[in-house]
Amino acid sequence: MVETTLKDDIFVSTTGMASRELFEIRVRNKQSHEQDFLTVGSMGHANMIALGIAQNTGRHVFCIDGDGASLMHLGNLTSIGQSGAKNFIHVLLNNAAHDSVGGQPTCASKVDIPLIAKACGYVSAESISNINEIKNCIEFLKSKPGPHLLEVKVRKGSRSDLGRPTSTPAQNKEALMQIFRSSNGIL
Repeated sequence: MVETTLKDDIFVSTTGMASRELFEIRVRNKQSHEQDFLTVGSMGHANMIALGIAQNTGRHVFCIDGDGASLMHLGNLTSIGQSGAKNFIHVLLNNAAHDSVGGQPTCASKVDIPLIAKACGYVSAESISNINEIKNCIEFLKSKPGPHLLEVKVRKGSRSDLGRPTSTPAQNKEALMQIFRSSNGIL
């Protein structure tokens, strides 16, 4: 998905595997991490951090969230839906598990998260389970004002050798904040 977005897009990823994978993708593609905020150690907060960033920039802001993290603070969907953040794209990876912290099941396989997002005020909320649909969905969502939710149903599990970010959360925050400083606070 990172490959299908423009270089100016900002990514906020939830704690655990999502942040680890985003970090690895940037390393593999020899890309900078300055437009990413890895929400290490703050499960359930990535979507509100992403909303705060979206409200302070004209760039598209992607929140890469997990089902467990999002369900943990379900009320955040109301804040996002009512925010009017036209540049907010909430990508919710749903494997029906707290995969990063032991694999305990969530109730996400029995809950219609897109329906909840629509009821909370998201402009659109869809669910896909085919990887070939992601690129077209992202391009479509970027062409329309949001906020949008795209639930991506995925299998549980990750690579056993998945690396970890080499920067600290403080360094990660400073790199992202440099974008704001270099543009006099306007992104």
